[in-house]
Amino acid sequence: MSRIHFPSSNPKPVLKTGVIYSADNGRLICVECAGMSAKFTGHDISGLRVTKVPYATTVEWFQEFGKPMSCEGGCTTYLLPKP
Repeated sequence: MSRIHFPSSNPKPVLKTGVIYSADNGRLICVECAGMSAKFTGHDISGLRVTKVPYATTVEWFQEFGKPMSCEGGCTTYLLPKP
């Protein structure tokens, strides 16, 4: 007889606060604007893993667009250190 595994009643988010992630369709999300699926599993609703945006990409973003990278909800922004 196999046992049924029940998820923890107090799950912890796998996404970190203050980090911008790239979702399946190129959306930029953070822990606040990610859906529950991504927030607690690290995968978006389509099942694809969300990936942390590397620092080099944020520098390129700033150079191309002239403004800091932020998530789609505007609640997390990467500020670049002053040279």
